Amino acid sequence: MAKKSRSYVLTALLLLAVLLAGMGAGTFILADYRQAFAEQGWLAMLQSEPAPEPVSEPQFQPLEQFVIGLSGERRNHYMVLELALMSHRPEQVSLWQGVLPALRNTTLTYFSEFDHEQVQSQLQNMGKFEGELQQALNQRLQHYGYAPSVEAVLITKLVIQ
Repeated sequence: MAKKSRSYVLTALLLLAVLLAGMGAGTFILADYRQAFAEQGWLAMLQSEPAPEPVSEPQFQPLEQFVIGLSGERRNHYMVLELALMSHRPEQVSLWQGVLPALRNTTLTYFSEFDHEQVQSQLQNMGKFEGELQQALNQRLQHYGYAPSVEAVLITKLVIQ
């Protein structure tokens, strides 16, 4: 009978050790979920993957070269233009692929409003030029249901003849 009671005691101790080990492992594994719950509530625990954080390096989407006709006093002029769009969110840059024709159209429409003299005067303040174009591109993105995610427009090449 002493052997049976020893057997019960050993089984109970073994069961207690397994239970304590399971509780410790569960606490360790669920620590991330507890932190997410404390910060964001139940919804954060149910999300399968956290949203990607902005990367520190900017992401660029170059646009193909534009050749734009500019009217002038005595003759027509041409402007060769290359742009790059910038965002810190790579997922946004990849979404732009579907609307690149609309972004190119917006750029052409923006520059079609200028004549040769206006472009020459605007070049004195390139930042304003780029800012206005950025605003126009973000408006076009919103028109198509995308987030206004163009953080900067960089003119990478500009030649006027």
